[in-house]
Amino acid sequence: MNAIDRAKRLLSSDGATLSVVNGKRERIYYDRGVKSLTDVLDSNRALLGGASVADKLVGKAAAMLMISGGVAEVYGEVMSDGAVETFEKFGTKYSFGTRIQGITNRDGTAPCPMEQTVKYIDDPAVAEEAIKRTQKILKLRAQGGKMKKLGFGMMRLPLLSSDQKDIDFEQVNKMVDEFLLHGFEYFDTAWMYHEHTSEIVARECLVKRYPRECFKLATKLPVFSLTCAEDMQKIFDEQCKKCGVEYFDYYLLHNLNKGDYPAVQEYDAFAFARKLKAEGKIRHYGFSFHDTPQLLDRILTEHPDAEFVQLQINYLDWESEGVQSKNCWEVARKHNKPVIVMEPVKGGTLAKVPADAEGLFRAVRPDMSVPSWAIRFAAGLDGVFMVLSGMSNLEQLEDNVSFMERFRPLNAEERLTVNKVSGVIKGTGAIACTACRYCTENCPKNIPIPDYFSLYNLHLIEGKNGWSSQFNYYEALTADHGKASDCVKCGACEGHCPQHLKIRDLLEKVSGVFES
Repeated sequence: MNAIDRAKRLLSSDGATLSVVNGKRERIYYDRGVKSLTDVLDSNRALLGGASVADKLVGKAAAMLMISGGVAEVYGEVMSDGAVETFEKFGTKYSFGTRIQGITNRDGTAPCPMEQTVKYIDDPAVAEEAIKRTQKILKLRAQGGKMKKLGFGMMRLPLLSSDQKDIDFEQVNKMVDEFLLHGFEYFDTAWMYHEHTSEIVARECLVKRYPRECFKLATKLPVFSLTCAEDMQKIFDEQCKKCGVEYFDYYLLHNLNKGDYPAVQEYDAFAFARKLKAEGKIRHYGFSFHDTPQLLDRILTEHPDAEFVQLQINYLDWESEGVQSKNCWEVARKHNKPVIVMEPVKGGTLAKVPADAEGLFRAVRPDMSVPSWAIRFAAGLDGVFMVLSGMSNLEQLEDNVSFMERFRPLNAEERLTVNKVSGVIKGTGAIACTACRYCTENCPKNIPIPDYFSLYNLHLIEGKNGWSSQFNYYEALTADHGKASDCVKCGACEGHCPQHLKIRDLLEKVSGVFES
């Protein structure tokens, strides 16, 4: 009897799912899915080299693992088209009892998670690594428990140049992997982020690389872009296509304010969200908000069906007369609405604070990073179930997950320290920009307003010590963009600013520092 026939005979044992024959060595395995294969690859990889293998069900994922392990010949009682194509591509001998188009999950309701994992992968070694990651993540999900409070905000992704569309996909992939492997699952994107590129990044770095069971995805309906009610369905359909999904876990009406709320009412955007939920195309709906607590109270009163609200909350804006974080949070709690926090680090402003402010933090918790104070402040508030962090590199992500994996809210001493630091920062006169980039969308002079404001704030913090690098960066930006002094005072930027900044006046300050 030849090796593959011996493997087939072993597979006929009660409960057997996989058998391996390699010379005189014969092994039988009983785990479902690809677990037996990954276990062998981890513990006894040499067994597969040149082996003959028989498997109850062989899809592309199993085929990739077998090829990665060096299997010589495969028999599948049931084998998918993807497996056949994979074996033929790599010259692996195969045979089967029954051939099927594809493999579903155990409920038969969706594609098999492992098949989704390798759908866009052509390298067996890469596939093996991806499958093992997915196994770990699914194991974390199976353990249950509440969703961890840190969300991946896909608004300030790492770039390869100053072009907001020039995304560092390789680094984003690593960030997504790290985020999921630490048990986090919430990703937040939007129609306009990164000049309408962020949703595509979500597709390429998340959706194409992981089964849907591994993550929750949120995006937003740009109510400020609507011209008629029909636009809502057109945009939603395009978002599904851009993200590569059939449904969103969370869907938000984006940036409700007094200027855009009339359009929400006219086009009945909340009814549209209810329709999407009834159709199974979204799981939950709510809205993000940048305006007064009075308007928030009106919206929640008129639309009690909204399931949650997303608010800008951070310790610097907590008592702010403009943002009114605390007052808006209190309105949300009055209406018993769960809260998602955006801008907990205020666009990076609270990641790099003046030296004396940082000293206050270090004196109390020398082991904690500066941004950790801001995120923990927001995450510890009553009713907050998610805090979004717009992480711009792998180092920032690693820091965030380090203190949010086993989250502890601020204690009394830490809250007092945060209040002191807030006072120090306000004393510097820093521009309260969060780098959302809404202001740049229609700027006729292509002025990178948030970048200039960031440099201005850096100048206030570092002073003359950092002048050379600040000036050089400003000069580099002006090579491809308008200068601060090029502002024509049209005011288009101010109409889109969630922080209600007097941008035209502030650009004059920037010009005075970097162009004088």
